[in-house]
Amino acid sequence: MAPHRKRVLVMSETFRFPDLRGMDPARNLGGRQKLIASLTLTIGFTVLVSKVLWVSFLSPTYRRYGEEDWLLIFALSLIVMLVFALVRSAGRVAASEAEWQDVQRALQESQARLHAVVRSLPVGVAVAEASSHRIVLSNDQFRHLWRVSDSEQVSIATGADLGYRQDGRAYETKDWPLARALENGEVTLDKEIWIKRGDGTRGCVSTNAAPIRDENGEISAAVVALTDITDRKAAEAERDRLTRRLLKAQEEERLRIARELHDELGQDLTALSLGLKSLEPVLQDDAKLTKLAELRAIVEHMSVEVHSTASSLRPTSLTDLGLRQALDCLVASWAERLGIAADAHLEGLDEQLSDEGQVVIYRVVQEALTNIAKHSGANSVSVTAQWADGIVRVAVEDDGRGFDPSDPTPNEDKHMKSLGLSGMRERLALVGGYLSVETAPGQGTTVYAALPTSPSFQL
Repeated sequence: MAPHRKRVLVMSETFRFPDLRGMDPARNLGGRQKLIASLTLTIGFTVLVSKVLWVSFLSPTYRRYGEEDWLLIFALSLIVMLVFALVRSAGRVAASEAEWQDVQRALQESQARLHAVVRSLPVGVAVAEASSHRIVLSNDQFRHLWRVSDSEQVSIATGADLGYRQDGRAYETKDWPLARALENGEVTLDKEIWIKRGDGTRGCVSTNAAPIRDENGEISAAVVALTDITDRKAAEAERDRLTRRLLKAQEEERLRIARELHDELGQDLTALSLGLKSLEPVLQDDAKLTKLAELRAIVEHMSVEVHSTASSLRPTSLTDLGLRQALDCLVASWAERLGIAADAHLEGLDEQLSDEGQVVIYRVVQEALTNIAKHSGANSVSVTAQWADGIVRVAVEDDGRGFDPSDPTPNEDKHMKSLGLSGMRERLALVGGYLSVETAPGQGTTVYAALPTSPSFQL
């Protein structure tokens, strides 16, 4: 009998009760199932072994197994197998629940880290879900930038009448970078937007937005990052204002000098020329008459140069006749001076431009013609102007040698060209315009200047 008892103790040791101390109540469902199944299995196995031992060895009267005994042993064996399967199933359930809890805990920790990162970023950050277009996560910098509270933030960054383009036109809801990321999956980089804050003040932000996709590639959310550049834009506006004042003072000084050259020095040279002419009847010597003619020629040349200098400083036609006539005269004079064919189609300049805008367009065309004279070797030049959608566009085209704008080789000719183009760009930028150049070696050069007839949006 001893060997059988030892076998019973070994099997009982196999199904020890688990230690439940410190178990998480949320994870005890599978543990309780396993405990109950283990108890049932242990009891059933004990009853089965006891029955076999009793019938075989411990019964007072030894007898053969009857039909009822076999049925009982079969039933107990079946119960033991079922309970054993239940134990294994309960163990798997407990392991799955433990793994699920670990995943949940890791997800919570990941979300906590994400929130901590978003809160600590030095720029305004917000995340909006695709289903409702509502902001579900944002940091303090984002709310401070918009001057809103937690309850107000849910509708901003996708609403209308809150943002403006550089020209002052309002953004529609569908045009916001965050809305475009949610709807179309578009990525926006460094888009400058003027905004109307919650407290009524205006500001400018550099906007970056991108969609967030799930494992199936569908857009589930979008993130937007806003950098407050209001102070920088205000500093740039102040710098531009001072530069415009400087250019205005420069133009006024040019006009004053041009008038003095024309009215005073020009008249003096005319008087000198007439005085020299009056000496012709007095002088009888051919050598003296020849010398007098040379002096008159010098005076005439000086008069022409003074007139040309005065016109280049500030053409009186720009003030007296307007931009279109002034440019017609400018193109004709350059064509005559260079001996090349030229045509001008300037009907687009009939639209009203500010005095500042007229001066800028005139100076850009003047600088473009100067570059043609110095660098292009052109045989013809064309100047055209068009007006559309509130923007005046001027093109100066030549058939000269052109150049490669991507060529990094430094030379004096290219340096002078770049200085002239930089000056044109700066002048146009001060009034909200822009400049572009199309050129290639041997293909000529076309300079495009665009200037809005309405001022840009300002603080």
